[in-house]
Amino acid sequence: MRRVPSGLTLIPLLSLAFLGVGCATRGSVREVSSRVESLGKEVVELRQQQENLSRGLGATANEVQSLNLRMTMTDARLREVGDRVATLGNRIAATESAIREVIGSVEALAKPAPVSPASVAPPREASFNVEQAFASALKTFTAGEYGQAVLELTDLVAKRPDHPLAARAQLWIGEAYFRQRDFRQALLEYRKAVDSASDASVIADGWVKIGQTHAMLRQRAEAAAAWQRVVREYPDTDAAGRARTLLRK
Repeated sequence: MRRVPSGLTLIPLLSLAFLGVGCATRGSVREVSSRVESLGKEVVELRQQQENLSRGLGATANEVQSLNLRMTMTDARLREVGDRVATLGNRIAATESAIREVIGSVEALAKPAPVSPASVAPPREASFNVEQAFASALKTFTAGEYGQAVLELTDLVAKRPDHPLAARAQLWIGEAYFRQRDFRQALLEYRKAVDSASDASVIADGWVKIGQTHAMLRQRAEAAAAWQRVVREYPDTDAAGRARTLLRK
């Protein structure tokens, strides 16, 4: 038969068993504590990364909003520049049309017409070529020498006030003052051209310029009245087209 251990023999065995269980429990606790601490550190790091990402997203959103605002402002500026370009194009076209008309008038008048002996002017007048004088004055005007151009054009008008080019020369006198921003004197000269002209195109051009001069003087009602007169009384002229464009602005 097997012998049953006595009480004295069981005590050391039980002590050893309890010691083993105690050691195992303390080891597990330390391991769990270590893992919990490690996980806590990971959580802190993840939260820090989350905060950094949130700040980055906020900054990106602000940049996108700023870019949208800049694009809106750029579009508005582009539209404004486009309107200015269109306005300048209209002015350039009007100026080119007026120059072509003047050139056509000069070429037509340059052709010699048959005259009777009774209509021959005195030698002093015969020596003055109106067409050449007009062309020379325009060349001076184009060079930006407005004061000299006024002198040449005024001399032409004084010598040959009855010539078909005299009213057109008077119109350019007004234009010379307009370019020098002497708008009140320009108004007087333009009115002289309108009053002395018999050519509808000269009269219509004169009223367009009178309207533009009133506009520069901030007299919008007078300017509109001048342009409306051109459209009403001279609808078939090139000036009427310019007047309609000016009235729409």
